[in-house]
Amino acid sequence: MKSNFFWPILLLCGLNLLVMHYYIISACGMETELNITTIIDNCLGIVIDTSFLFLVSYYMVLKRQKAALIITFMVTLGWSFSNILYSRFFHHYISLSAMGQGGSLFDWQMIRCVVDGFRWSDLYFIVSVCLFSLYINHVHAIKKTVAKTFLILLILIGVDFLSYLIYCSLTPEHRYMSFLLQRMEHRQLSTELHLYDPNNATFRRGCIRSLLYELALDSNGAVELTDEQQMRIAKEIELSQGRVGKEYCGITGKNVIFILVESYMSFTSDMKVGGREVTPFLNSLKRDTTVYYNGQMHENITIGNSSDGQFIYMSGLLPLRSVITVSKARNITLHGLPRMLNRASRMVIPTVTSMWNQDEMCSKYGFDHLYASYDYGTGNEKTLNDEQVFQLAAQKDEGSPQPFFSVILTMSMHSPYTKQIDSSFQINDTSIPEDLACYLNACHYTDGLIGKYFEHLKRTGLYDNSIIVIAADHHVHNTDFGGVSQDIPLYLVNIPNEVCSKMWKGDCNQIDVYTTLLDLLNVESHWYGFGCSLLSPNYDNSIDASKWDVSEWIIRGDYFSKEE
Repeated sequence: MKSNFFWPILLLCGLNLLVMHYYIISACGMETELNITTIIDNCLGIVIDTSFLFLVSYYMVLKRQKAALIITFMVTLGWSFSNILYSRFFHHYISLSAMGQGGSLFDWQMIRCVVDGFRWSDLYFIVSVCLFSLYINHVHAIKKTVAKTFLILLILIGVDFLSYLIYCSLTPEHRYMSFLLQRMEHRQLSTELHLYDPNNATFRRGCIRSLLYELALDSNGAVELTDEQQMRIAKEIELSQGRVGKEYCGITGKNVIFILVESYMSFTSDMKVGGREVTPFLNSLKRDTTVYYNGQMHENITIGNSSDGQFIYMSGLLPLRSVITVSKARNITLHGLPRMLNRASRMVIPTVTSMWNQDEMCSKYGFDHLYASYDYGTGNEKTLNDEQVFQLAAQKDEGSPQPFFSVILTMSMHSPYTKQIDSSFQINDTSIPEDLACYLNACHYTDGLIGKYFEHLKRTGLYDNSIIVIAADHHVHNTDFGGVSQDIPLYLVNIPNEVCSKMWKGDCNQIDVYTTLLDLLNVESHWYGFGCSLLSPNYDNSIDASKWDVSEWIIRGDYFSKEE
């Protein structure tokens, strides 16, 4: 009798998904502790995903088993490989919102990152293809394919239920049916797990169910908030009034220039290589008594990386945890920082306007103008660098009516760190890993350009009439550079010395910047964001679950659109 590789190929499809799940969980982590029921849930999720794909393909190709296996294998292989690559940059499974940002993947910087993201472990997928090529020619039709597939599903569902039953039976305080059913409902059915523990939810439930949950949640637009949720939002906004210092700082009528630096980390400050400072200009700012510096700022981003950092600074809200925030926020009302400052405003970015929905988000924040890649007039929009970014920003500064609000996004410190771009600061120390050397070289390059931009501000008389903010969007995520601190820095330039001396010097959060700026500039509002002003005498850097929940409800429920 000839060997039939029908079931081995179906098992190989499941193995593709298994490799994906355990790579992501081992590299990116999960919100809750891994236990035996989680592992059994994962096996069930893989079987459901594989069976669903096969059965859909089976009927789609008119019950031709070999063709259905080919489709199932190609989908599981492509999906698993794509998720592994995606997780290396975003520490999360691919969501529908991420698919909606697919156009961003064609940006030249993203293409470089994807190429740099390949690892030796990815050779597994080549082995998988080789095994599939060997097996597929030995597949013969088997009877009752659908019945046998459903039988396997039923058996594993029974095993899964039994694992929950045993778990509850072994714990005295959990030995009752209501807890068993509640636990299973939360792990297998509830939207709460999907919203707040997205990696846990996808690992337990599989990708198809997670994508369907996201589709169901977003199909009806804004979520209808319950009375209790609206009361909690109102209460949290009321509490935010007490998180500002409300001390008159004498800073009114000044320009606000916000330099948002890509992947800038605090450990580079005061660091020397070969006796030379990595960031000499920024270090000089730290020594200025009119500059507030805090190198202990914690990022609050989730899976949106740079877009989350920008969203936090511009909205005063925490980002969504299960999807890319801008995919939802582009359709809602926000109390954007430019709108709150109520002055002429612009943003200068080094990418196309569609990258992370910049065009739509700038409108939501309240910017008057967005200058993107095709505004540079260089003909080299795919190779823009920070020198060009600051040159364009300087051009837009000249002749601009004051006071204005300007945001400048840098790019040159973005990964991959595969070459040194600043020839004046070549690092040849073999004790420094290559990627770290390239990163430090990029930091020196951007530092010098920030210094030149400050010279422009002083030369044009804008410096003395401006508050300048320098902050990072996030730390470098795809490497730990040997275990360095992941804190990011914050500079507030041209702050009166007596004000600087009162400001909080310890650990703080990205979300505090929005609140602090409104406080510094004496903006009267009922909304100060969910941060805590660094001027507040009762500063508190804690961010509890309530703030995350309330931010989630405001975004998903479009809460501000209902304000009178």
